[in-house]
Amino acid sequence: MKRRKIAWIAVSLALVLPAAAQPEIGSIAYLEEGVEIDRDRGTIPPWDVSIGMEIENYDLLRTDQTGYAEVELDSPRSAQAIVRVSPNTIFHFEMNRIGRSDNTMIGLISGSLSVKVARLSGRQSVEVATESAIMGIRGTDFGVTVSPGGDILVTAAEGRVSCIDDSGQELFAEPGTAVEKRPGELFREIPVAVSDLETFRRDWYGERLEALKSNALRAIQSYAGRYLRLKDRFDLAYADLRDNDRILDKWYEEQRRGEIGGRMESLQEKKELIGDLLQLRRILYIFERVYHRLIELEDYYSQGYGRGQIEAGLSSAAFFQRFDREKSGLAEKMAEVRYLTKLYAKRNDGNFPTDLFEQGEEEFFGEEESLFEEGDTELSF
Repeated sequence: MKRRKIAWIAVSLALVLPAAAQPEIGSIAYLEEGVEIDRDRGTIPPWDVSIGMEIENYDLLRTDQTGYAEVELDSPRSAQAIVRVSPNTIFHFEMNRIGRSDNTMIGLISGSLSVKVARLSGRQSVEVATESAIMGIRGTDFGVTVSPGGDILVTAAEGRVSCIDDSGQELFAEPGTAVEKRPGELFREIPVAVSDLETFRRDWYGERLEALKSNALRAIQSYAGRYLRLKDRFDLAYADLRDNDRILDKWYEEQRRGEIGGRMESLQEKKELIGDLLQLRRILYIFERVYHRLIELEDYYSQGYGRGQIEAGLSSAAFFQRFDREKSGLAEKMAEVRYLTKLYAKRNDGNFPTDLFEQGEEEFFGEEESLFEEGDTELSF
């Protein structure tokens, strides 16, 4: 597959933030308890989340076992859609302009959500991205589920959904045919009754959880190994970004005052930051998903599953002790990267100069960023 080159374009900005760069992309249309939002290096707790609350670009939403929400996307640049968020789900929004098209990306980290698109123009696209696949709309109503073990299920009540896995293979979910992907394997089609999609998804999820419990140590070994390989890269990339503290602190202060620096000043700052920020985002895309998967797996470990050796000299008990020491600081750093991406977009007409999808499938599923590297493909259960 031919790789597309990344182009960076400078955009003139006035001192007052233009309407096109406003971060709001939709609002909460319906809500049940147990929903919180990570935004701007902080967390909006469930008791402060309410119906009608605006959702901003780069927000991360999290539901607990009782949480449910419906988010209406209604920005002039986004597809008109409703995102229904099930309990125990983590995902984030990223709306960006790619060429002449407006892309709405829903980054599903874990759990289940469904998307119903009311209207999609020729210059709009909606995609759901997981750790090892991209789902693009060819229809109007579909659901995506990611299990704690990394299994993926895509179902469609209407239309077709393009499902592209980490080999570049494309299959389509449509009424009567679901698409499933297990860790380390390719997508495959499975028949499903359109009249009973909810029951099918629930039964599928329960079956994958039982399979995970039976093979918990193998799942922990795979994700812990990936975590150990990626964390050093993440820490180094984050340190490189923090070498630009002068610019970062200035942007934080400007955000506090509701300002943006002058055009030439912002242009120079963006040039200085973009390389380090792009590199960090590339690592973060997979690392964040590995991090949250381990949080889920740690819960099963605490129930007695997955006890044993991860590698020579490292038990699952010792690994989770280390993970517990590191995860709070990592969460703060990951939130900061999302916040900086948002601040950069505010200085760039509401867009980040490139994202994973703009780089093409070959770059998105590059060897270094593939979750299941050679040797991990046996993780199938």
